[in-house]
Amino acid sequence: MPPVTDARRATVAALLRIQEQGGYSNLVLEELLTHNELAEADRALASRLLYGVTERRLTLDYLLNKTASTPVKQMDPAVREILRVGAYQLVYMDKTPAFAAIHEAVEQTRHFGCARLSGFVNGVLRQVQRQSMTLLSQLPETDKGLELRHSVPRAWIRIWRRAYGEENLQGLLTAFGQPAPAYIRVNTRKIAVADLQQRLEQAGIICSAVAGLPQALRVYPISTLRRLPEELQTYFYIQDIASQWCCAALEAKAGERVADVCAAPGGKTMTVAQYMEDRGSIMAGDIHDHKCRALTERVKRYGFTSISIEQHDASQPHNQALCGTFDRVLCDVPCSGMGVIRRKPEIRYRQPEEYEELPALQLQILNQAATLVRPGGVLQYSTCTLRPEENEAVVAAFLGQNPQFSPRRLPLTTCFEAAGLPPSHQITLFPHLHGSDGFFIAGFYRNDV
Repeated sequence: MPPVTDARRATVAALLRIQEQGGYSNLVLEELLTHNELAEADRALASRLLYGVTERRLTLDYLLNKTASTPVKQMDPAVREILRVGAYQLVYMDKTPAFAAIHEAVEQTRHFGCARLSGFVNGVLRQVQRQSMTLLSQLPETDKGLELRHSVPRAWIRIWRRAYGEENLQGLLTAFGQPAPAYIRVNTRKIAVADLQQRLEQAGIICSAVAGLPQALRVYPISTLRRLPEELQTYFYIQDIASQWCCAALEAKAGERVADVCAAPGGKTMTVAQYMEDRGSIMAGDIHDHKCRALTERVKRYGFTSISIEQHDASQPHNQALCGTFDRVLCDVPCSGMGVIRRKPEIRYRQPEEYEELPALQLQILNQAATLVRPGGVLQYSTCTLRPEENEAVVAAFLGQNPQFSPRRLPLTTCFEAAGLPPSHQITLFPHLHGSDGFFIAGFYRNDV
């Protein structure tokens, strides 16, 4: 198939791949932008539509089921995605004229071989245009109503209410319906923050500082970063401030010996290396050979010399010669990822039961990571999820099983103040309070005995 030059057509094709073939939105989007000849404005529109439709699927399907004679589940797949794209524009994109959204949807039926249903598409979207605000305003303030209004399954709504309270639940639901901000970490081994900011602004990228993280910048638009000269792209890397706070909390120092047991794709490893001024040593491990190779290339590209890569299953015992030899160990475990659903919106539709086995694996990895820490050293645990079973419960189980470790108060004053909490050995970062992804960090000392 020749490259597609129309944003809506490319988006429908991408959505079909996600829905019918199980593709991940971020990977499908990257391929969409790479292999289709889209102008800059169309690239931005395709990104907005792909993420937006995936994110708002429950809400869009509710509106379509209310206005169409055929249930969404019984629709032709292409027609279903065409209607979702059209309805998203009508409901969530005020700057797109309604007639244009409807006309383009009708045109898409011809491109996808379902022109016989063009009248159906036209009629349904006109009903969405007329009725959507009324239908949404009539949703009750129940869990079902919240699910349909915010496109977040009730199971997660109940978990977050129970864990974090009603106020934080509402903040999460609102934040998860908005685009995630983009942050970069400046590679201070190659360039000063002010110099990079100047060069990015000359390229048309808006930059702003991040309080408490002097090497971080918030940037917009992120799409422009990918078209900068290759050398300039080695002066920074994309990294959410939650991950940057995680690295700051570790407090690694020049000359120390550090392990990052679940390191790929390597952003945290490199940020820790910057805190160490690239002096000392970092052992970065991952279970997958291909990820280790990619991490080796990335570290080389960005110019770090203190990092070595080791392929290892972090849930299994480490080489005995390594045990008890590291000053600090970072344990950022595989998780359900419910803190990053703005970046991977399709995972919000997975049910909590799918992750029942994760806490046991996470605890196993943490226990093995603990064997690497020297007496008096630091161990740190983190996830990018908002699920107590993977966060606080794992921490409690670890402390209960390992009396040689004690809680370490995290040096994250700014984060605790934003949450209105006293400093502690663990913290949950929230998008509506910290401007970050949802994230959990916990710290431990190995008692010096």
